[in-house]
Amino acid sequence: MIIWGTGAGGADLGQQSVQECPVCEKDRPFNLLLRYRYAHLYYLRWVTKRQYFLACEICQRGAELNVPETEKALGKDPVPFMTRNGWMFLLGAIVVAVLTFAALTGGR
Repeated sequence: MIIWGTGAGGADLGQQSVQECPVCEKDRPFNLLLRYRYAHLYYLRWVTKRQYFLACEICQRGAELNVPETEKALGKDPVPFMTRNGWMFLLGAIVVAVLTFAALTGGR
């Protein structure tokens, strides 16, 4: 049985500024939010989509931000390691299996 699927996650990356909210019509704190989608095979995951938003802390309304520019400004990737790079463990297991097979058969 193969366990394949998709999922979603998100993170509040903290307050970025205080500005006037067009919905609340008052000065409000705006937070940087991340939403992402991932695919998985068993527990091995990889990110398929990212969205960053600058949103009002009170009403949660705001604007979507450019992904490359936002990630460049952040410096560190906020998506958990196993969610963004879990696929590397599958690749590593395949490489180890191939090398082990080659060593056991003498490269024939």
